[in-house]
Amino acid sequence: MAQDTNATVVDPDRLSLHQGLRTAIAAGLAYWFASLFHLPGAYWAAISSIIVMQSEVGATVIASHDRFIGTALGAVVGWLTATIWHGNIVVFALAVLLVMVLCTMLRYKNSGRLGGVTVAIVVLAPNHGAIWHFALQRFLEVSLGIAVSLAVALVSTKVNRRMQRKKLPANRS
Repeated sequence: MAQDTNATVVDPDRLSLHQGLRTAIAAGLAYWFASLFHLPGAYWAAISSIIVMQSEVGATVIASHDRFIGTALGAVVGWLTATIWHGNIVVFALAVLLVMVLCTMLRYKNSGRLGGVTVAIVVLAPNHGAIWHFALQRFLEVSLGIAVSLAVALVSTKVNRRMQRKKLPANRS
């Protein structure tokens, strides 16, 4: 049986290294941009960029969409909850339930968990300023991380495709 010498061999270690590099670049850039904009929780931008970066651009877009919607809804529900919760664990738990049900009703089912996380951060994390400002900061930090990851994923995919085209042997007829 003859081997096909034109077959593309996918090296899983190379793919892992490629994703690791993209993720590291996105995390570093997200943190740098958030610091540049003086966002107090710049680490949330880095964390978000790590969370949404996937091995394929399409999957990164989907994960980014889910995180963006979940964070937006979670920040609003968290802000409203923080104004009335006064340490009541039942109010907090109901807010997590509310954001998850809201995401499902709006057909953003995969955003529900992320909305719940954002509610928890906005309601439970120590904050000494206006709660609306704290919720807005979390949203901006997370959104920045998402945007940077999307940009890195798109650019790295274009670069990778160009490199692959250059590696292909010229078609000689």
